[in-house]
Amino acid sequence: MITSFAGQSQHPLDEKGRLSIPAKYRHWLDSNDAEYVFMVTKGSDPCLVAYPIVEWDLMAEELLKLSQFKKKNRAFIRSFTRSAARLKCDAQGRITIPQELLDYAHIKKDVVIIGALNRLELWDPETLYNHPESQIPLDDDYYEDLGDLI
Repeated sequence: MITSFAGQSQHPLDEKGRLSIPAKYRHWLDSNDAEYVFMVTKGSDPCLVAYPIVEWDLMAEELLKLSQFKKKNRAFIRSFTRSAARLKCDAQGRITIPQELLDYAHIKKDVVIIGALNRLELWDPETLYNHPESQIPLDDDYYEDLGDLI
């Protein structure tokens, strides 16, 4: 099954710092699996990224193809994986995100969850609103140029 997330929703962290993952973002789980597991780490933008464990494993396979003899490759892999946390959803579909990751993304209470194909992005609403990439106009020329690539 191909994982494909889309859409956006906003949810608060509960009093224990847990985030409820909407059911529409848990569809990728095979009904025979016993648990929902996400790998959550720092994003390239000031947000967190949450990969279903199957997607994380596919990405890890690709990262293992990078030469370990190149400093940039080692630095990238180290940076990407050092803060990653394996988070299992509880029976209510909630994950508890480590405080270090919440601090990185400036998440205090509310979380905007964006389905971004093979992963979820977790944003503080104000950070997302003020992020420079949120201000980039995606006009007809942009779509025309992108059409040549896909």
